Amino acid sequence: MRPLDEFEVRSLLKKHSIRPSKDRGQSFLISQSIARNIVDASNLEPDDRVLEIGGGLGILTSLLAEKTESLYVIEIDSKLIRVLADRLKGFPHVRLIHGDALRVDLPAITKVISNLPYSVASAVTFRLLKEVDFELAILMYQKEFAQRLVARPGTSEYSRLSIDFQYLGVAEHLFDVGARDFYPVPRVDSSVLAVRKRKEGSFARDHDIFFWVIHGIYSYPNKQLRNALRIWLKRIGASNSLDALVERTRGCIDMSSRLRSIHLPDLILLSDVVLEMVRSGDLPSPRRDVI
Repeated sequence: MRPLDEFEVRSLLKKHSIRPSKDRGQSFLISQSIARNIVDASNLEPDDRVLEIGGGLGILTSLLAEKTESLYVIEIDSKLIRVLADRLKGFPHVRLIHGDALRVDLPAITKVISNLPYSVASAVTFRLLKEVDFELAILMYQKEFAQRLVARPGTSEYSRLSIDFQYLGVAEHLFDVGARDFYPVPRVDSSVLAVRKRKEGSFARDHDIFFWVIHGIYSYPNKQLRNALRIWLKRIGASNSLDALVERTRGCIDMSSRLRSIHLPDLILLSDVVLEMVRSGDLPSPRRDVI
């Protein structure tokens, strides 16, 4: 079964009375070469257990079904589920899951291949990194979002999102996809990344504390670290702890550094110092609803 071209996509949408939802970011890939490049990048083996999120009209699904013996497809739209069921009648090993990828139970898989809906791309990515023990994910994102995921310290794209992602995962940019490779044509281009879970390098002694600190200070990405800490500590009712925190990191972290320039190992070290101060009672424990 080959991928659909634009005429076939239009025909299927009309046949099933489907009007693409802007809220869900429904734009369907119509480039057969891009679809094949995505599947080829995944280096699928027959025994791979594969997950696709947002099956849509089955543009990627049809190729994946031919490459693996175990394929799960999550799709929230009931009309699209019916299209997928009809198109995949000859592939009994494909299991369709009708539901929200942020809520349904995720199967045990080895690889994820997906053109992620832009509206849930961030939340889905972090759910995969935190909850699924996958080997490789080939994921398509809005280009600007992808640039933030892979941004390096010192660049304008480096942000809280970059740090959150790079603490959990590593990504390689594979190729870009133009807006005109979709129907309807979105307003932005896309990028395909190869994503893996990070296994090398240091990790914080307490993951929750790490994200609490990062989310607290990176509301002010252009500020110096000391000033961002001052604002954050005041907000959590711990203004008097700034000097102690600075003293405990002296010689290890440059408090005059701009947040956009700080590398992950230094942020992990800062998190571990905050953990020590929480345990000693010098800082308040974070509420569970803010970490």
